[in-house]
Amino acid sequence: MGLIREKYQDSLSKFAFMLIVFFLATATRGEWLLVIVYMFRDQLQGMMGRQGVQMPPSGDYNITDPPGPLLETLKLQNVHWFVLMAISTSFVMYYGLAYGWHYYYYVNRRHLAKEWKCQPDKFLTPENERHEILLGSMNMLIGSVCSGIIACFIINGGYCKMYYDISERGWAYFISSLVGFFMYNETMAYYLHRLFHRPWLYKKIHKMHHRYHQPTAWSAVAMHPAEFLMYQGYLAATPFLIPIHVFPFLFVLLYSYYYGLCDHSGIKMGAIWPWQPHSYFHDNHHKHFHVNFGFNTYFFDWFHDTLRKEDRVYGEDNFGGHGRQSLKSE
Repeated sequence: MGLIREKYQDSLSKFAFMLIVFFLATATRGEWLLVIVYMFRDQLQGMMGRQGVQMPPSGDYNITDPPGPLLETLKLQNVHWFVLMAISTSFVMYYGLAYGWHYYYYVNRRHLAKEWKCQPDKFLTPENERHEILLGSMNMLIGSVCSGIIACFIINGGYCKMYYDISERGWAYFISSLVGFFMYNETMAYYLHRLFHRPWLYKKIHKMHHRYHQPTAWSAVAMHPAEFLMYQGYLAATPFLIPIHVFPFLFVLLYSYYYGLCDHSGIKMGAIWPWQPHSYFHDNHHKHFHVNFGFNTYFFDWFHDTLRKEDRVYGEDNFGGHGRQSLKSE
């Protein structure tokens, strides 16, 4: 009975930890409100209708129209409330959950770092800790404003190709769109990330993210705002460009946010799924710079031979993802 109880408690604690990471990951991107709107769009629109909120008519607007009609024509009436909700709740979730995570590991268990930390003998300097929190907060503010505007647009009847009934396009399309969107996300993530590791873009933009040689959960969105918007943009644009069921879209979106936080955490975490790298994979990217460019899989790094190898030497000035030959192996 004791062994069963221990296994039950361990499973429960892992599940609770997963939920915390999930909510924290959603908050860091400022998209919790947008996720709710995508999940419950019809119900929220119905509730607004019962409360007497009229959907705006469609049509072209005139630049000389007063602000009220212009916002209604753009389907953005009450946008300030949506933006305020997105910002306030994201910051409360972000600081509350992230600080709890930080305190549990990086403060309360700092003396046990060899048990849980990927780089147990190295920690960020206080200056870099402050920098990642401030930079991450700025990007979260940007993400919250964008998601608040998009959520407002959708609730007010704005154009969106996302659908909710599987029978509308069938199971074959549903499954293929799930796989296709996952691979689209991984493809864009790998090649954009590798592009940012070209010398000019790295030195001017991406190096800002790589000042965190020992990444923490705060590092996940601590990057140049232009880079943050580019990563967010290709995902956010999807339901406006192609028909996609709400489940495949949100599953891939939230999974990528969840795992993005895990692999920046600096905490030893094993792979849950066969395709998923362990947390050492991206931690080594920060440690060795130009290697291990993938996010959710090993595939493109394997395909382009940019996986880290023990017999290669890597560094901030060794671009290309292949390192250089170690003297010991020559």
